[in-house]
Amino acid sequence: MKIIQTLYVIAAIGLTGCVAKPPTVPALSANTVSATQSGIIDGTTSLTGLIQQYGVPSRTLWSPQGKQIAVWMQNWAGPQGQQAAQTTQLTALINGDVVEKHWVHRYPAGMQNSFLSPDSKLHLNKIITKGVSTESGVIARLGEPRNYLFDDDGNKIMMYVWREPHQVMQGGAMHPRKMNVLLICLDSRNVVKFFNIEQLEGSDGIQSDPGSAFSLDT
Repeated sequence: MKIIQTLYVIAAIGLTGCVAKPPTVPALSANTVSATQSGIIDGTTSLTGLIQQYGVPSRTLWSPQGKQIAVWMQNWAGPQGQQAAQTTQLTALINGDVVEKHWVHRYPAGMQNSFLSPDSKLHLNKIITKGVSTESGVIARLGEPRNYLFDDDGNKIMMYVWREPHQVMQGGAMHPRKMNVLLICLDSRNVVKFFNIEQLEGSDGIQSDPGSAFSLDT
């Protein structure tokens, strides 16, 4: 049974392949994840302050109840490639101008969740148990999610994304790629509440209807 509809407009898919142009000084990627995480205080830090420190968000989304979700993403490889390129993501749930909840994570630049493509919802039911599986346990089995979002209560939503291979149609034209999205909703203890896989169609996996939205099953 559907319990959440029109969760996030399809603009959320843009997170999978678009990273903000790195600033001259890599503010978001300069510190460790833990230092960046602890440097933002929920209920105190303002959106204005984050913009002053990290620039304009790469993406702005809206939750079902109209709360703003600001997402910063940045690639950085260090001076003269001294370290492997990584993507740093900061996601913040904004209430007014105040950060209600935030999360920072980092993964190798260009990382894809394509290793999930053979999985079906039935198979995932053998890996993920609602009310039992934890965020850290899911990451141990499936790897880092591509993105994080928040629900209106500030609970994290893990977002795994992978694209189907291009298919060549008759005449040589490329068939639009399908995109699979696995959304895993966590509770306040970071235990899995429920999850669902959505398959989207359209140019590069993005539906043309801007009003399209995700939904989650119980």
